[in-house]
Amino acid sequence: MKRLYISLSVLLVSFFLGYHILTLWRGFYLYTARPSKELLIKAAGLNPFNPDPYYRLGLLHLLDIQSIDLGESRRYLIQALKRNPVEQEYWLNLAKVLQRAGEREAFEKALEKAILTFPTGYRGRWVAGNLLLQQEALEPALVHFSYILNHYPNQSSQVYDVWNQVARDSDFVLDRLVPKDLPAFHRYLAYLYEEGDAEGVHKAWARKVSLRLPSDRMETLRHIDFLISRGELTEAFEAWKARLREEALSIPGDGNLVTNGGFEKEKILGGGFDWRVRSVKGGEISFDQSAFSEGKQSLKIVFDGRENIDFYHVDQFVAWQPDTDYSIRASMRTKAVTTKSGVKIEVVGVGTDFYKGSDPMVGDHDWQEILFSFRSPAKTQGGMIRIRREKTDKFDRLISGTVWIDNVSLIEKKQ
Repeated sequence: MKRLYISLSVLLVSFFLGYHILTLWRGFYLYTARPSKELLIKAAGLNPFNPDPYYRLGLLHLLDIQSIDLGESRRYLIQALKRNPVEQEYWLNLAKVLQRAGEREAFEKALEKAILTFPTGYRGRWVAGNLLLQQEALEPALVHFSYILNHYPNQSSQVYDVWNQVARDSDFVLDRLVPKDLPAFHRYLAYLYEEGDAEGVHKAWARKVSLRLPSDRMETLRHIDFLISRGELTEAFEAWKARLREEALSIPGDGNLVTNGGFEKEKILGGGFDWRVRSVKGGEISFDQSAFSEGKQSLKIVFDGRENIDFYHVDQFVAWQPDTDYSIRASMRTKAVTTKSGVKIEVVGVGTDFYKGSDPMVGDHDWQEILFSFRSPAKTQGGMIRIRREKTDKFDRLISGTVWIDNVSLIEKKQ
């Protein structure tokens, strides 16, 4: 029994000693999360060494609309800091009070001490940077935001959000803020892609090239796809050809604007101006080495006869000159293709309602040449070539059979 009493006594002493240490160091408290002013004053009286009631009283007078009193907030925060001078949040909030009070020199000193208590932390840098921006102190703010970009890269988007509002100048951001290394540029470009900032993308990509920072295939394809989505196919195609040269891959010759028109490879780079092949219910798309008009293989589409397919699942973006005459050629073979709505080749404009297509093929046909011409619309940089079968309202609408496509080309017509 005596041993039990001694053990309990030791536990109680340990608890109170631990509690006392916590209250001195981290402001540990046993009251509710949002205590009243009266309760906080009472808590401070019960344990005058605990900084937390003073800190919370400081916040109460800083943040509570009904109790804002910068003088009282400052007094209580200073009391909290006397009890624990290494708590960063105390210094940050004191800096906020001093900023609002217009005491610039004292504000800067409090902010400096806040950073010194935890110089590698994210929150201190973030708050300091934003407070300095509110003071229009751009140069000191840049130090903290640059630190975040270098040491907390996952927070890059938040930093760029702020500076887009402050500077409204992508040149300034590139010159003064974005770290001059490849991962940082990739993060900045990813941010610009998400924001749809075409001007910023152009400038950042040009800066990356000027700094001789390399791009991997996926980064280049994302850039190309972004340009295509903006209708800037001319620049996108130049980037595409540059990437092909960089990887020692062949560029379409003889003026043919179609990449991999003979389907000799399943993909070239896997995006951009490659063929885009997507799965479709009621059809199977593959590459066939047993049937081709030239080369070693062709594209094969098998319809299972169970669906009235609206087929547009094989296409490729192409870059062309505006107001220019072009001819499209392709080879097509069909076997037992049903319905009157067969398979055809068509071209549609990007950013315009331009359309031109071949006659659809049904039934059984050995390799036949598909050929038609068109004049590209004015003020467009390109369009899309695709293999198409339109959904039909006819009674005979469930398509079956097999189609092979080979040797697709888009060539400017010489005058």
